[in-house]
Order: sequence, then C-alpha cells, then structure tokens
Amino acid sequence: MIETVLDALRVVLKTEVNADTSVHNTPQWDSLRHIEVIFAVEDATGVQFDEAELGELDSVARIVAAIQAKHAA
Repeated sequence: MIETVLDALRVVLKTEVNADTSVHNTPQWDSLRHIEVIFAVEDATGVQFDEAELGELDSVARIVAAIQAKHAA
C-alpha cells in the first residue's frame, strides 16, 4: 500500500518522496497540490476520503493509515 501512495505522490509532486514525506518537509506539497495528491491517491487505491478527513491527510503515514482504516471497516 505504501508504494502505491508513494508512486501517486511522486507523479503529483514531481520529486522523490519516502515514508517520511509530509506537507511540513516537502515544499512542492502546497495547498493546491494537496487536492491533487488526494485525488491521485483515491484513484490509485479506490478509496474515497470524506471532506472532513482532507486536512488530516498531510503525510504519507497518515494517508496510509487512513487507507488501511477504510479497508478494515
């Protein structure tokens, strides 16, 4: 799952990313790109995020955790 998320982020952010990548340490991940990141991750994983969740999905770790939680539900 993490590789799928990382691949989506690489495409959108056009930079190298890893498991520690977040809004706070990646200048390319601005507010506009955040929406693109979410759409790319949703497309790649088949998961739909609620609008209320979007602000919390600010790192690879949080995105992966949210996807895993949705798959477990």
